[in-house]
Amino acid sequence: MSSSTAIPTSTAAMPPADSNPRVVVTTHAADGTSRFGADREVPLFRPMGPAGSSFAVFDRRGAVPVNNLEPTEEYAEMLPRCPPGGVIFCISNIAGNFTVPMHRTLSIDYAVVLSGEIVLRLDGGDEKTVRPGEYIVQGGVNHQWINRKSETCRIMFVTASAEKVKLADGTELEETVLKR
Repeated sequence: MSSSTAIPTSTAAMPPADSNPRVVVTTHAADGTSRFGADREVPLFRPMGPAGSSFAVFDRRGAVPVNNLEPTEEYAEMLPRCPPGGVIFCISNIAGNFTVPMHRTLSIDYAVVLSGEIVLRLDGGDEKTVRPGEYIVQGGVNHQWINRKSETCRIMFVTASAEKVKLADGTELEETVLKR
């Protein structure tokens, strides 16, 4: 490529965090040819009401490695929790001026802040602010999400099942699940 050739850049803005996200799913035809399996909006699930967090689960598999011939499902009204031995792909929207209760999952969570900003607080009181384009690797810690801004924060997660954290004295740290 010559130095005078411009590389195209995207000018489309990220859709607002209160909008239903679009997911495009690929699969295989009977002869092995690649094809599109779905192109749909995923409705946001708002179990904490309109002023709280909302979620959209795009894919959830009960075991890894995944069978890529297994069709994807729709996951309306589901809290994004990783199944034991499985994996999940989802988003969480944390409303402005909202705090998610302290909780622990039995998973390792890979996350990227897509819009807004969020404070990740650990049970010992330590905090970090994470902004758009920044990443989180969260290994089964007791944590809460705090949005101190008025703008909704959208976070994308890929979460894989993990063993319970086992302390040197043999204590196993249990999952604490958010209630609907």
